[in-house]
Amino acid sequence: MAGDTLGIDWDGVITHFPREIRILASKFSRVIIITLNKGITPERAYEALGRSAEVEICPDEERDNHSLWKAKTCYRCGVDLMIDDDSFVIAECRSLGIPALAVNAMFYQTLMYEL
Repeated sequence: MAGDTLGIDWDGVITHFPREIRILASKFSRVIIITLNKGITPERAYEALGRSAEVEICPDEERDNHSLWKAKTCYRCGVDLMIDDDSFVIAECRSLGIPALAVNAMFYQTLMYEL
């Protein structure tokens, strides 16, 4: 079924919006965490999301161009929607025809600090 694979970044997305991402992830049959964070495992993903998720971690040799790596990973994995806090990732995904949504973790941090 089209529209059934969600790609999500860990740092700045799951870390900052855990409840909201858990709700969103429950609506998809397949979830892939696409991250630079080498400490993310399928077990940590399950704890955070309350469901199983695949984990794709950027290799060291791709870190300098991680935005393109994330977009290509989305394309290779058939991601129907990618959520990230990096506008360069969003632009790269969109250039490959992958719908992508940006969240603003810095704005959220500032807002929570002021409250």
